[in-house]
Amino acid sequence: MENAVLVLDFDGVVAKLNVDWLKVYSRVSEIAGYKVTDLITFWKNTYGTSIYDKANKIIEEYEMEAIAKSKIYDDVIEALELFKGRKYLASMQSQKVLEIFLEKHNLRKYFYEVLGRERFGSKRKQLEHILEREKGNKVYFIDDLKRNIDSCNDLEIECIPLKRWEGETLLDIIKILF
Repeated sequence: MENAVLVLDFDGVVAKLNVDWLKVYSRVSEIAGYKVTDLITFWKNTYGTSIYDKANKIIEEYEMEAIAKSKIYDDVIEALELFKGRKYLASMQSQKVLEIFLEKHNLRKYFYEVLGRERFGSKRKQLEHILEREKGNKVYFIDDLKRNIDSCNDLEIECIPLKRWEGETLLDIIKILF
């Protein structure tokens, strides 16, 4: 019998990071030598290069500042406790930032594995890794970005958008699914 597996994005699903993305784009553009306006594409195209590593360190500084002030959404703990299957966190934030935030808010215990950008370079690669580990299990992926939802539609994953800006909650989605 299949077991349910839940994969959550971080920023916009578990917490809201208030990063000054315009400053980040400007700093990354300096390193890259061209104008960067989309980090997801930048990560995908530069993964495994020294430019990627340099940009990662700079962005991690901004993310560290942001997590110092960030809080989890009110419904997250209840949703995590309600879902009884294995849980993953798959995010394009740095691994260090994710781990620090999760420990600070006593959330690390809920996740079987935390996947940051350094190991994978893209959300799709993270999801492929999880699918490989979870063969035979039904995988549900919840993200607030349409682009990430679209990137997994051809994988054997149920991709579910979370639109907090429209009043949706993670808890509501978990209650509907399970």
